[in-house]
Amino acid sequence: MHENAATMDLSLTRQLAEFTGSTTFDDLPEDVVETLKLATLNIIACCLGGSQTRIGRLHVELAKEFGDGSEQAMILGDGARVSLPFAVYANANLAFALDYEDMLFAVAHPGFAAVSSSLALSEGQELSGRDFLAALAVGYEVTARIAMTMQPSQARARRVWGQQFHPFASACSAANILGLTPDEIDVALGITATYATVPSVYKYFGPVRDTRPIREVKQGWGWVAMGGLMAALSAKKGFGGGLGALDGEFGFWSMAGSDRFDPQRAVAGLGSDWLTRELEYKIHPSIGINHPAYWATRRLVDEHDLNPQAIESITITTLWGNLLDDRAPAGAVDGQFSLPYTVATAIDGRALTPELYDETVLRDPTIRRLLDRTRVVHDVAADAAFYDEQRILQEVGVTLADGRVLSRSAEFPRDRPAYGAPQIEAKFHQLAEGVLPKDRRDAVVGTIRELPSVSDVSELVALLA
Repeated sequence: MHENAATMDLSLTRQLAEFTGSTTFDDLPEDVVETLKLATLNIIACCLGGSQTRIGRLHVELAKEFGDGSEQAMILGDGARVSLPFAVYANANLAFALDYEDMLFAVAHPGFAAVSSSLALSEGQELSGRDFLAALAVGYEVTARIAMTMQPSQARARRVWGQQFHPFASACSAANILGLTPDEIDVALGITATYATVPSVYKYFGPVRDTRPIREVKQGWGWVAMGGLMAALSAKKGFGGGLGALDGEFGFWSMAGSDRFDPQRAVAGLGSDWLTRELEYKIHPSIGINHPAYWATRRLVDEHDLNPQAIESITITTLWGNLLDDRAPAGAVDGQFSLPYTVATAIDGRALTPELYDETVLRDPTIRRLLDRTRVVHDVAADAAFYDEQRILQEVGVTLADGRVLSRSAEFPRDRPAYGAPQIEAKFHQLAEGVLPKDRRDAVVGTIRELPSVSDVSELVALLA
């Protein structure tokens, strides 16, 4: 039987399991390696920034309380060593505390789970930089492909929607590092599907009048990453059964509440056409939907030297108008999901640091004045562009005291600014400055630049205490 025919005979779950178990560093194109190096630095930056937030500190406290007694892995930015699952729990939550992580196709955020699990596992064995990057590659790639198989129709997404595929990032990265066989990975994927959270977006940051304040654990990101890790560890331990979790009428897509399933999107070009190439790094610490409006606002500010006190009104035209129109954010997470707050703080020139969501900024009179003068207009066509094509369309208009009306629109990914190594390294220094001294930060950047030649990734982890 020809190889391509044999592949066609395999289930989706089995194809992804074999890809997960067989991929090595030598299979990775050079540009994918560079992407994953930057992704690692970006997530570490988010962890160190998140460690300076109240929410991040609460997660760290929980990890110390319940992961104490087994010093297997380190909590980044803190230095405490706890059990492997709770180190992943803490670090994944830190990575998401500022909502400043990475994205694929505006729906998947693999980094918090893949990087936190891979770094934690590197401490229990001598894991080379090459093997670390291979593990990240399968975590990112499989998650993106599962995500794309199960994006719901617009009608369904208005009722049930979430991002339940993220535990697979942790599970697949861990499975690759642990050397699981395809049979064991098939089991691990089944356990991962069982451990996934319910699709709770609309009780998470749904219509503003119904759901504020937003729950501070967000979509359970630390639990999600820990669940994927435990799935891989359970399969290695010897648990069996539950094969083919991604397949058929009752596959994971159905469990997660979608009404559409296109398995071909998961396997087309698998191993050659890397979806990971499309990875985006957030340009602002907020939900990714807000980013075109943020960028349009920054361009208005730069081009017209806007004075916040000279603004009479602001109009934001956007998808998800009833989800993002929070003009009185009560706390950090509300602020991260408030499109008016993103625009107001951009007009006021606030730095993109953990302090952006401090109570003093949330209650600042200038920010509150701008919020009170903001109107959000729901663009139904932009909803369709997002659900059907993963395009985000937004426009920001301001009316000035002198009568001028200025506006800027942006469409992502088309108008997305360049955001590569210089920007991510600057972001790392900015977020890590309150945690690591300059010489240590420089050592982290240098180590990640040379990851393929690093013999033991735990040397990188040691720099992050």
